Amino acid sequence: MRKLVTYLPLWLCLAALAVGAAGDRRMTVEESLAIKVVSGPEFSPDGKWIAYTVSEWDRKENRRVSHVHLVTADGARTLRLTNGDKGESAPQWSPDGSRVAFLAERGEKEKGNQVWSIPAAGGEAEKLTSEESGVSAFRWSPDGRRLAFVTRDTPPDKAEREKKKKDKFDAVVVDQDYRYAHLWTLDVESKEKKRLTQGDATVAGPQWSPDGKWIAYTVSQSGAQESSFIDISDDRNTDIFVVGAEGGPPRQLTSNPGPDGGPQWSPDGKWIAYTASPDPRSWAAKSEVMLVAAGGGAPRNTGWEAGGELAWAPDSVSLYFTREAGVYNAIVSAPVTVKGEARQVAAGSRVYGQIDVSADGKQVAFTATDSRAAADIWVQPPGGREARQVTRANPQLKGFAVAETEVIKWKGPENLDIEGLLVKPLGYEAGKRYPLILQIHGGPYGKFGDTFNSRAQIFAAHGYALLMPNPRGSTGYGNEFTVANLGDWGGKDFQDIMAGVDAAIARGVADPEKLVVMGGSYGGFMTFWTITQTDRFKAAIGHAGISDWYSFHGQSDIPGLMEYGFRGHPWTAAEGYRKYSPMTYVDRVKTPLLITHGEQDRRVTIAQGEQYYRALKKRGVEVVFVRYPREGHGIQEPNHQIDLVGRQLAWFDSHLGITRPKAVAATENK
Repeated sequence: MRKLVTYLPLWLCLAALAVGAAGDRRMTVEESLAIKVVSGPEFSPDGKWIAYTVSEWDRKENRRVSHVHLVTADGARTLRLTNGDKGESAPQWSPDGSRVAFLAERGEKEKGNQVWSIPAAGGEAEKLTSEESGVSAFRWSPDGRRLAFVTRDTPPDKAEREKKKKDKFDAVVVDQDYRYAHLWTLDVESKEKKRLTQGDATVAGPQWSPDGKWIAYTVSQSGAQESSFIDISDDRNTDIFVVGAEGGPPRQLTSNPGPDGGPQWSPDGKWIAYTASPDPRSWAAKSEVMLVAAGGGAPRNTGWEAGGELAWAPDSVSLYFTREAGVYNAIVSAPVTVKGEARQVAAGSRVYGQIDVSADGKQVAFTATDSRAAADIWVQPPGGREARQVTRANPQLKGFAVAETEVIKWKGPENLDIEGLLVKPLGYEAGKRYPLILQIHGGPYGKFGDTFNSRAQIFAAHGYALLMPNPRGSTGYGNEFTVANLGDWGGKDFQDIMAGVDAAIARGVADPEKLVVMGGSYGGFMTFWTITQTDRFKAAIGHAGISDWYSFHGQSDIPGLMEYGFRGHPWTAAEGYRKYSPMTYVDRVKTPLLITHGEQDRRVTIAQGEQYYRALKKRGVEVVFVRYPREGHGIQEPNHQIDLVGRQLAWFDSHLGITRPKAVAATENK
């Protein structure tokens, strides 16, 4: 349910991300799927090259795959380094810069990712690990002779389990017999392995100390049963530990009752920086930059708030990280071991993603995107000289017409300032009103960022305006704003959203007689909720939406979110759970509704959609329920995405009385 997004001198030189002159071609869903996604820049040790991944659509296999690429820091040369059928991820340079390691699943018999290594100049990849449960994370040692890696434990009675499964004696006792992931090291040459951690806990994010004697990592008490994926991201009480690279008892460095994670050693080895939230009950707590001495002691709050991962400057004085600013963010360099002011490295009207700092500290690499350009990698000298774009992953976008996105503001209840994005339809004419799609984000602790939104471009190409509001409860506007909807999900945040619709109408963009609404996850709940509160919308689409908070508490994998949002359990705070459940007011619904849901969704189980569908069907309300096999909380398979967007457009068109020639359907282009 969470959706997190990470973001004049350089400021001016990045004023328009390089997309060239806009074309006149209107985007289709297939063309949006063909957009390549660039991520994970990492400098080579000498700072001359950057490794990164490019994810692209494999039409034949109906999936997205990523491969490792290299680009010179000046952008002059690029090289695709890997080409496996199932793709590769998480590239890391060896300390001497001669090789790049990555995660990949290769071969028909292999299950799960293994660590592979390939010469940086290209050639045959060498398989370094052969873990039965695959590898979830790894890091090179500073001397390049070893790897630290994390793998899930193989049960000691595996053969017996497999026999029971084959014989169909495979009952599972809930919340028992968990499997955990632990830390190991591997000698790259001899392939000798050593286990470093034990017990009923899961390890993540290993990081070597600069001298190679210690490894820091995050520990969670969560595990998983059978083949379920272990994900500690929603654990509200994780801590930082270190363990000797040769073994020995681990040492706990933090005991904050909230989540601590992402440890990063300072280059001088004296400090470990990490991010923490102080309250385990708060799903909306700010992420604070913390420091703890590598040898132990009381952690220190630096006073900085951060989004995303931390990156040390070579002087061991400052950290680089992103800091949110409404629909945008900025990259800052902030002193943490001494007092001083933060300095903006990159800011302006865009969103910045992953960051890496060269070993000599003279360059910062980052991904950047805005409403007119998909993400690419840029390199910025910290001194403020002109940033340079070093990748151009999607030159085809120059041929597309791009709809204008405007940041607008309005007042919500209590005179609260609310912000959102208004995407105008292609060919927009001032003074003419257009059908408006109100799109509501998930979370509720998420936001809409001003990124390149190919889905919005498809709707805009079909003549729709889109309003994407960030009501109270959204991130990026300060913690007081984020927690302003506690105990009131569907109350004043709903009023904030509706005030945004009124603002779009008042601006002369939206046609008040042609309003539709859609959203997913918490946005799906808010869609279900909206049509119980108003008849203003001609049609609605809810994906993976919550219809009944009371039953959802017992079905979801994150019951703590409801306990936080409603300030109690269903049996102690039943009034709030019932008051803000769409099912409580389902007898009011008249708006035609399309419900879509992944059959394997564990975050919002499909039962939430089923019960809302059944109630509306019984009442004679126009409702259609579409289930997507194999899909989880989000729709991932490209063919399913094509189907989903086509259905969404057809649903809205049909209920607004819009007819169009086949040549401009969602999946075709004239």
